[in-house]
Amino acid sequence: MGKTLFTKIFSVTVLIIFASTLLTSVLLFTQLGNYLVENQNSELAAMAEHIAEVTGYVMYDADDITMFNFYIDNQSRNESCAIIIMDAEGSVVISAGGQGYLDKENVIKIDERYIERALEGESVSEIIPQRKQGGYITDSLIALEPVRVQSAGEEGIWGIVAVCKPMPQIRQARNALLNMFIAAQAAAILLAFLVSYVVARRISRPISKLNAAAKAVAGGDFTKKINYEPYGELGELIASFNYMTDALKEIDDSRSSFVSNVSHELRTPMTIISGFVEGILDGTIAEEDRTKYLGIVLSETQRLSRLVTDLLETSRLESGTVKLVMKPFDINAMLRKGIISYEQAITDKKIDVEAEFMYDRMFVSGAEDSIYRVVMNLLDNAIKFTPDGGIIRIKSVVRGQKVEVSVENTGEGISEKDIARIWERFYKTDKSRGMDKNGVGLGLYLVKTIINQHGNRIWAESKEGEYTRFTFALDKVNVK
Repeated sequence: MGKTLFTKIFSVTVLIIFASTLLTSVLLFTQLGNYLVENQNSELAAMAEHIAEVTGYVMYDADDITMFNFYIDNQSRNESCAIIIMDAEGSVVISAGGQGYLDKENVIKIDERYIERALEGESVSEIIPQRKQGGYITDSLIALEPVRVQSAGEEGIWGIVAVCKPMPQIRQARNALLNMFIAAQAAAILLAFLVSYVVARRISRPISKLNAAAKAVAGGDFTKKINYEPYGELGELIASFNYMTDALKEIDDSRSSFVSNVSHELRTPMTIISGFVEGILDGTIAEEDRTKYLGIVLSETQRLSRLVTDLLETSRLESGTVKLVMKPFDINAMLRKGIISYEQAITDKKIDVEAEFMYDRMFVSGAEDSIYRVVMNLLDNAIKFTPDGGIIRIKSVVRGQKVEVSVENTGEGISEKDIARIWERFYKTDKSRGMDKNGVGLGLYLVKTIINQHGNRIWAESKEGEYTRFTFALDKVNVK
């Protein structure tokens, strides 16, 4: 089994922390040591130069020697170093703070090479490596400065001043600083581990939940949701996932409902057709009644044909394969044509049609065939649900850059509960089931889809027991 996301994030974080800490420690150890050595070198050289200058003034004055010795002792103690003053013969005149440099004979031994260079007038500043040589200064910093004096108007070298500081003291100071740094780093590392653990958990936990939910959705469970307080990109991702599952559930419910409704709508006419055809073939239906029942079979066949046509049109509209060719046309002329097409049905039900157009000709932009389907569908519904002797009102008005067309009919109306669902596929209100024998509940869904594809809207208004009104808008076109 591969590592989890939490393990990967935490492991990488820990590795980075360790690597950065190790690198920082090595650099600090190296650079800090170099800095301390260079700093001590500079300080020792400055001290040697200062003492050499003072020595040149006091060595011939016996009264000043005592105070000078006291001064040298104080300097040695304050700076934790050894101070040695030699004459030109290499004999030690004054020494203070042996710091382990005095041998059993109380003599400090300095490498003759350094002494010779200083007596020749050179300022010497050296790091003496640690080596096993009895009595000689080793593992130290040493600075030698010539003592210059004036004699008979000429400058000469009286002797040398040597200042020595053991390297262990410098290392001790460096180690103390390094220990402080390591303690601070340890605390920082512990804090970094805790923070990285919390952050890794916070990142990996919702992703693990997201992974599990994705697998559930892949298995068909669209009810899976992730409860997580959203923040940043991860929160947006989880919110999008939850939105996706809602959309997939809605699509799945719609698909199930669609299959169920189609099956129901197909089963009824096919059962009627099959029953009557079998009755005619086996002689159950008398010869004189065959024409009547064949008429019913034809009606159900036509109903099936309309259902298939509507289903194909719905599929084409939803898939986007229908390319709407927009062009200007007179919507009022189309309304008049629709009324004439239903003249027989209007006459049979003794319906009074009232048409009110703001202008005689009103041009809109749209796919003419699709809008004609909308008009015919709304008129067909209005005629179906208008009682005998009722009224249908058709109206077109200009509002800004839109033309609004409404088709209103008197009758039972639609309840508030149903009016929000009339645009759904296969939805038929309880009242419509007895009046709309041939409808399958796809008409208004197609109407809304067509108008939406035109970038406009359609809405319904109704008052139970009085009227129902459908209104849709189209883009107005100015045609000379």
